[in-house]
Amino acid sequence: MAFRLQEMNFSASPITDPRIAEALAYWQRKCAGRVMPARADIDPVEIPKLLPHVMLVDVLGPGRYRYRLIGTENAAEHGINATGLDLEDVLAQPDYRAHVLALYDECVARRRPLYSESLFLSPQTQLVERHTKVLFMPLSDDGESVGIVFVVQVFVHRDQTARERHLAEPGRYREIAHHLL
Repeated sequence: MAFRLQEMNFSASPITDPRIAEALAYWQRKCAGRVMPARADIDPVEIPKLLPHVMLVDVLGPGRYRYRLIGTENAAEHGINATGLDLEDVLAQPDYRAHVLALYDECVARRRPLYSESLFLSPQTQLVERHTKVLFMPLSDDGESVGIVFVVQVFVHRDQTARERHLAEPGRYREIAHHLL
């Protein structure tokens, strides 16, 4: 049986979490024909269910980022409210910090949303204890350079013990999905 090209779905989204999908659809609506929306286009009143998972991150320069705002769920995952802190000061693990900074750098350089998923392993058992899904979306006030990254990140935990561990604590991670959208 022959397949016709129009029957095949080449644009299937890698995003399976409805909160992440909602965030991407919101960002796309706010683009309104532009490459990316401005910070002023993002209205918290329009996305109340997403707010615990939202981070706004200022772009300070290549490889340099600062949390402007961090939602309550992300603050709980980090073990601190990181608002006003540089990412490199919050993400203590060198390998994971380099990974996260590279994700931000790619989103900023390409001026497109970037989706990533990672698994975190327990340092004691090496079993998966946390699965994170994160979407990085660029914002630009001048339509050219990215000044802020609008991030929505959600977590799934193996159990309550895993939930109580923070990202700042030692442990291994493995990225399992990486998509420039």
